[in-house]
Amino acid sequence: IVDVLSEGNLTKGHRVGVTGTINLDGTVGNIGGIEQKVRAAEHAGADVILVPAEEAADARKAARSARVVGVATISDAVTALNGLQPA
Repeated sequence: IVDVLSEGNLTKGHRVGVTGTINLDGTVGNIGGIEQKVRAAEHAGADVILVPAEEAADARKAARSARVVGVATISDAVTALNGLQPA
């Protein structure tokens, strides 16, 4: 949604998977099944996956090829995407 509402191309040609909850204050909350969600995102072609910061270590263990980025807030997610190099 943020990519569509933002100027430019926030994902810079990457296939980005995202999981977690977003609370009203912009914090990203944990979810269950992070390992399965990472594998599903990779299977669907994601090369970058944004996950709740508290689950990032488990997500990285499950990832085979995608870059996993832990984020604590929606602002962190946008910052991480802005920092991507073009695919």
